[in-house]
Amino acid sequence: MTEQDRGQTAESVDRAEASERSAGRRGCRITGFSDLLPDWILPPEGKEHMRNARKEALLAMRSILDRAIERQEAGPASSHRPQRIEID
Repeated sequence: MTEQDRGQTAESVDRAEASERSAGRRGCRITGFSDLLPDWILPPEGKEHMRNARKEALLAMRSILDRAIERQEAGPASSHRPQRIEID
């Protein structure tokens, strides 16, 4: 049972599952705002580009988070002080 399913009756869960199955048969899958736009505003090719762009943005965020986790696990950074260099 997932967090969102807690407190729901078995009947409401069954209705939700039946609704998801019927939506899957119709081929109606909303994955973002661009899918809600009519084709005369944003054609299917444009919607595909929007989905790909959203995926790339999420992958970029994942790489930022992965790097932050790596730095956190590595421990405190050593302090680098500027060195004085004598130039003749």
